[in-house]
Amino acid sequence: MPKQDQTMLNRITANKMFIYFSELIDKPVLDSRKNIIGQIYDIILKPSAVYPQSAFLVIRRGFPNRKYAVINWDHIQDIDIYNQETSLDIERHEVFFEKKRDNRNELTLRRDILDQQVVDTHDHKVIRINDVHLLFVEQALMVAHVDISTRGLIRRLGFEKLVDFLVSLIAKNSRYLQTEHFISWKYIQPLTVNSASMAIKVNVPEKQFSSIPAADLGEIFLDLNIKQQLTFFQSLDALTRARVFTNIDFKTQKSLVEDLAPKQVAELLNNIPSDEATDFLEKLPKDMAEHILGFIESKYAKKLSQLLGYSSDSAGGLMTAEYTVFIKDTPVESALKQIKERTYKVEPAQYVYIVDENNCLLGTTNFRRLILADPREPIQNVAFPKTYSVNLSSSVKEVAYLMEKYKYYTIPVVDENRVLQGIITVDDILSQLIAFAWRRLKKVKILSKDS
Repeated sequence: MPKQDQTMLNRITANKMFIYFSELIDKPVLDSRKNIIGQIYDIILKPSAVYPQSAFLVIRRGFPNRKYAVINWDHIQDIDIYNQETSLDIERHEVFFEKKRDNRNELTLRRDILDQQVVDTHDHKVIRINDVHLLFVEQALMVAHVDISTRGLIRRLGFEKLVDFLVSLIAKNSRYLQTEHFISWKYIQPLTVNSASMAIKVNVPEKQFSSIPAADLGEIFLDLNIKQQLTFFQSLDALTRARVFTNIDFKTQKSLVEDLAPKQVAELLNNIPSDEATDFLEKLPKDMAEHILGFIESKYAKKLSQLLGYSSDSAGGLMTAEYTVFIKDTPVESALKQIKERTYKVEPAQYVYIVDENNCLLGTTNFRRLILADPREPIQNVAFPKTYSVNLSSSVKEVAYLMEKYKYYTIPVVDENRVLQGIITVDDILSQLIAFAWRRLKKVKILSKDS
């Protein structure tokens, strides 16, 4: 083993495998002749899919005229935790300082991670980082955890030993002393990295976000300020953006859309269910809604315009145009194959609708009946004995009554010629009924106060 590697290994073994970033900040850096050349200011990270590692050390010297130098991590000879100093294997004259150090294309611990708000994708919440827990890996430091505790903040301020002593006098077994508030880096998604360019540089696997319930994603989004919301939103893939958008209030939706380019808005509306898109558009000023529709693909824009023509408390205003439909003679095997290969804006309903050549509704079936049927049978042979539907002008109460009576999770909407126009899902009805109940409750409270 090379002498440098052995020295580093011995030192680490003698000390400890973990260190807090706060224990390194502003500590002296020595050259190969043990002369102090500056203090540790920051660490530039090498981006990684899971745990980033140190790539460069940023040194600062001078006051008030600060100067900065960037040292390749390969030149780190020793990190002495006990003596709180870091040694290099190069001499002072080989280190070049400059007046300004602010490369926004790099990811650094001090500037981009410390004190920043992040999303904890494990517990689905926004948190603030008070310190960073680093692990020695060979000759590098790897980001292992973030510390979100009050103790982490006190450690940063340099009062950890004093406060620990005072707390131990009052409550020796205090949770403050016993419990670590660490979150593994793999669950962290920084939000405010590189505020100048509004770019997020940490590549966290998208599956972490896709596993978060849509409602929780919406809550995470609403915890942020306006600038952070836009940064967070633009860092997501198109489908996750749609999930977030449908779970925030209209005021926030409108504010977000005003900051997006028209093409981005069009892409967003293309990825959310048509009933959600309609609900949003009908609340906008007419000229703004028409402007957005002009950027949407013509066929879908025509569909949304048609939906906008219905009353919001009618079946036509509640329905979505995303549903699974097949011509009556389609073989079951072919239908199952198409269902499997299709992409869906939302989780597909379990019901499949059967129509004739003129798109008139003939019947309904579900995935279970299709799976159990003879693959060669036409789909009309596996339909339920009876299919109930509602008209475009049917009221919310009528739809709710039929859904409760026949235990439907979705119900088809037809026009006067029984041409299938869309479907209404149980959650659409529930949202309307809950809103109605809240309005009545508020009215009752107002009346009771006046009496």
